[in-house]
Amino acid sequence: MRIRRAIRGAALPMVLFAMTIASALAVGGAFVARQLAASARFVQRGSMLQPAAERSLVELIAMWDSSARSDQPIGSVMTLASPAISGLEVASWVTRTSDRTYWLVAEAASRERPPVRRRIGVLVRVSGGVPALVPLRAWSDLP
Repeated sequence: MRIRRAIRGAALPMVLFAMTIASALAVGGAFVARQLAASARFVQRGSMLQPAAERSLVELIAMWDSSARSDQPIGSVMTLASPAISGLEVASWVTRTSDRTYWLVAEAASRERPPVRRRIGVLVRVSGGVPALVPLRAWSDLP
């Protein structure tokens, strides 16, 4: 008799516990779904900036000014003119890291809110006044 009363008394806390767990799982699932959707939108907007940054780096290498780069002191950073692209702000700069090696970085930023930026860097080695990408992995996505 006492055992039946104890079991009946335990039913209410067990049901309340089950409802609490189910509610927590539902709220957690909704939170994760919203975060994944926001992350996907952020990645999509960032991927639209990548071609602009790559284009800027390619144009910098194509229009390489070997006399200006050889006059640049080692360790200094020079901001360079970037192509104008509608709806985006593109900035690029070159850092001379050694006698023949340069680090080029391009950053594309959207003008929309919230602002999204994409940076890409490339390591270039100059031989005979002609720039070429370093062997293996010259390109890097930057934070």
